[in-house]
Amino acid sequence: MMKVIAFGEALIDMLALPKPGQRKFLEQPGGAPANVAVGVAKLGGHAMFVGQVGKDMFGDLLVRSMSGYGVDTSALHQTPAAMTALAFVSLAPDGERSFAFYRNRSADLLYRVEYLPDSVFDSPAIFHCGSNTLTDDEILNTTLDLMQQAREAGCLVSFDVNYRHNLWPNGTTPAEPIWDAMAASDLVKLSREELEALYGDEQTLVQQLLDAGVKLVLITDGGNPLNAYWAGGNAQVAPIAADMIDSTAAGDAFVAGLLHQMAAQGITRDKLESWVNDQTFEEALTYACRCGAVAVSRYGAFDALPTVEDL
Repeated sequence: MMKVIAFGEALIDMLALPKPGQRKFLEQPGGAPANVAVGVAKLGGHAMFVGQVGKDMFGDLLVRSMSGYGVDTSALHQTPAAMTALAFVSLAPDGERSFAFYRNRSADLLYRVEYLPDSVFDSPAIFHCGSNTLTDDEILNTTLDLMQQAREAGCLVSFDVNYRHNLWPNGTTPAEPIWDAMAASDLVKLSREELEALYGDEQTLVQQLLDAGVKLVLITDGGNPLNAYWAGGNAQVAPIAADMIDSTAAGDAFVAGLLHQMAAQGITRDKLESWVNDQTFEEALTYACRCGAVAVSRYGAFDALPTVEDL
C-alpha cells in the first residue's frame, strides 16, 4: 500500500462542551492535515505526518496521540522556541462549528524545508496539504517548495482548500496564494462555501483548474451531492445520511477515506486520469462520503474519525 504524507498544522481543538452554566472546554488533538493522517491510519493505511508542534504539553499530546493511532511521526518536529497552536471551537445546535484561533507565530507556522528528513520522498506516495500553511510568506514558500519536491519525487499531490478566513491577516488576498497551491496539485477538494467566498462561479474555476493541469476537482456541499470534475467528464455522488452533531472533522474524514482508497489501489499521478473512468472511482467517493457521515455523528477530531469497523 502506498504511503499518505500529510503536511501542515497540528493543533489542539478546545471544544466548548454543550452544558449550561460556566463554559468548559475539552482538549481534542486536531488540525486538518493531522486529521487526514490519523484518518488514513485508523482505516488501516500507511500515514506519515510532516510538520511542527511546540515542545509543550499540547505538542506532547499531539505526538502521543498521532503515534497511538499508528501515524508515522518521525518527520514531526518539536521546538521549544514556539507554542503549539490552539483553536477554540463552539458548536451551533445543528452541529455547525465556529473557530477562534490562537496561532500567532505558533510552532506550525515556523516549520521550514530543512527540517524535512531526507528519506520522506524516497518512494512514490500521496502528498496532502491545505491552505492553513499559506497564510504568511515564509510558510507559503515552505508549502509550495514541499509540493514541488513531492511532484519531482513522483508523488500525487492532493490539496484541500479548508479556508479559514480568520487565519489570514487583514488586507491579504487569500484567493491568490490558494490558487497557486491548487494549480500545483493533481487533486483539489473544496467546499461550495469556500468556492463562493473565494472565487464565485463553479464552472469557471473548475475549467481554469483543469486547464492548469489539475486532474481531479471535487466540490463538496454538506448534505447536497458532491460534484467531481476531470478532463472530459464529471460525476455526482449523493452523500450518506447522518445525524450531525459536530461537523469539525467532516471534510478531513472524507479526504482521509478517499486518499486511503487511492493508496490501497496504488493510484499514482500517472494512473489518476484513467482511474476516474473506472467503477472503483465512484466507489471510492462513496466510501469517502461514508467516512464523513460517521465523523459528523461524533464529537471531536481524531476521536470522530472512523475505523473500518465503524463503516
